[in-house]
Amino acid sequence: MRFRAVILLCALLLALPILAAAADPGDPGRLQLPDFSALSKKAKQSVDISLDPSLLRMASGFINDDNTGGNGAAVNSLIKGIRGIYVRSYTFDKPDEYSKADVAAVQAQLLAPGWQPIVSTHDSKQGSTVDIYVRRSGDHTDGIAIIAAQPLQLTIVNIVGPIDLARLAQLQGQFGVPKVGLGASGQAQSGSR
Repeated sequence: MRFRAVILLCALLLALPILAAAADPGDPGRLQLPDFSALSKKAKQSVDISLDPSLLRMASGFINDDNTGGNGAAVNSLIKGIRGIYVRSYTFDKPDEYSKADVAAVQAQLLAPGWQPIVSTHDSKQGSTVDIYVRRSGDHTDGIAIIAAQPLQLTIVNIVGPIDLARLAQLQGQFGVPKVGLGASGQAQSGSR
């Protein structure tokens, strides 16, 4: 009985760092993205972007109207309070190179309290879906998650921190955030695929 208690205590102590990382109250909008190295090996192109606050500040120095279609000041203003941008994107030569299981760990996190779906588009003819979730605490946004799945491409984006949903469209095409057909109001536009 004592031996069992010691083993249980050791197992709990070993699991504490994992549990702490999964439930980090400092960044409730941050997802734990899986290791997609197997997908990266299959992909003809892959993008892996991890920008924490210090890297975002550094990147903002390179943002100007020339490389943002005239939105340099707006994009810099939008990312000012953001604590992280994390992008994983993979493009394949042929369909079925990734499975639903590859994104199941991300989707499971989006079922947690606080996360809610705000946009869901499905095109059965093209076999593509885009799902956008927001993590809210009271009246403020803690994070955004975007999962864009097409037969030849998979993209997962996690933006951590307060972000104005009406201005989210300005990040499309910046920092690896895909163009998902959001208009200036932050609402999905029909026929944007």
